[in-house]
Amino acid sequence: MDDLTDDNKKTYSKENLVKIEASQLQVGMFVAELDRPWLETPFLMQGFEIRQRSQVAKVAQHCDYVYVLREGTPRKKEATQKFSSGLPPPAPRRNSGTLVAQVGRKTAKRKSVVRSRPAYINVKPAKQEHATARDAHKKGASAVKKLMHSAQIGQMLNTDLAEEVVTDCVDSIVRNPDAMVWMSKIKHEHEYTAEHCLNVCILAIAFGRHLNFSEQELHKLGICGLLHDVGKMKVPNEILDKPGVLTADELRVMRNHTVAGHEVLSGTEGVSALAIDVVLNHHERPDGEGYPRSLSADEISDFAKVIAVVDAYDAMTSDRCYSRAKSPVDAQKILYENRGTQFDEECALQFMQAIGPYPPGTWVELHNGMVGIVLAGRRKFRHLPSVILVLNSDKNRVEQKTVDLHLTDSGNLDKSFLIKKTLKDGTHDLRLEDFRLLVEAD
Repeated sequence: MDDLTDDNKKTYSKENLVKIEASQLQVGMFVAELDRPWLETPFLMQGFEIRQRSQVAKVAQHCDYVYVLREGTPRKKEATQKFSSGLPPPAPRRNSGTLVAQVGRKTAKRKSVVRSRPAYINVKPAKQEHATARDAHKKGASAVKKLMHSAQIGQMLNTDLAEEVVTDCVDSIVRNPDAMVWMSKIKHEHEYTAEHCLNVCILAIAFGRHLNFSEQELHKLGICGLLHDVGKMKVPNEILDKPGVLTADELRVMRNHTVAGHEVLSGTEGVSALAIDVVLNHHERPDGEGYPRSLSADEISDFAKVIAVVDAYDAMTSDRCYSRAKSPVDAQKILYENRGTQFDEECALQFMQAIGPYPPGTWVELHNGMVGIVLAGRRKFRHLPSVILVLNSDKNRVEQKTVDLHLTDSGNLDKSFLIKKTLKDGTHDLRLEDFRLLVEAD
């Protein structure tokens, strides 16, 4: 649903919602609520208009019934709308037309997000980078908690602290991204917001490296990722940590975190215009259905598009109070299905190439029954990473051994070592956090 102003929030009052079977949806109806949490579905935009018959089947695939607005689609914000932060409205633009037209325009020639400069090469093996990455991650986790606390109580953010965290992350990722990406997989449900900000920072820098961003750009992108959700510190905990579906009013408050974050960063010395742009616009969408200003694709910066993809991916692959973590493959499937509408198409596809189906730190079971952790990926063979084996086929602990699955391609490793499936952290009583020191000792 759109971020509502006081004059129209009655649009979403209970008396204006009609419960219908998902299969009975019609073109023109506005889906305001589902019969389950939004993050248990592919519909990352919480509230959308049915514009094509094909959408009905997709909704019915995931929901038995939905709630639609009795009065139809909510009106778009007028150009004269005022925001609580005093933000100017987006510049007037041509009629975006139908969803089909919007998606069709994504094929128009535009500047690629990939930079025309030499690709990075790993200058240090992933294993050797782990100790440095571990220290940077530990320091970063502590720093982000301090930054979030400052935002929560209205203190000025310590931008020097943020710069130090990002510098450490960039330095490690430039040498080899796999170790820091591994660290981003170590998660604790009750520390989600702070860890999420650090993870988005890490994954955004790793993604930017894949896109050949300069080190200066990587640093700017890392700051954007680290501070993108600072506005959530202004959201009441009973809303932020609510296990059930948010009410319309609660969703309005939650969505206002972009504007709140803009206010925080605008009032903080030393924060770049890029970071201020991203904190406001990382929930805008190429199809114009994002918030808080319903920007069109060409009004959204490259950095905001990058952070939007990374933000969604880390959220989907994390345990939340209202949703269990999806596997990397399932999360990337959602990114793919929603490319060009919820996410910039090029950014979504490039991110999938950058992170791969089995990112470092992912637990995997092989076809021979053995269990291991992905240590490092390959730029051209993402499905054939290096894996540290920790359990045999009987699920008993074995001495750590690293195998390069790319050897299966040449016949130097039996194909039974290919990955069968991913496993959740904690399966077989294995937790990633317990193994990071063992990697360094191996």
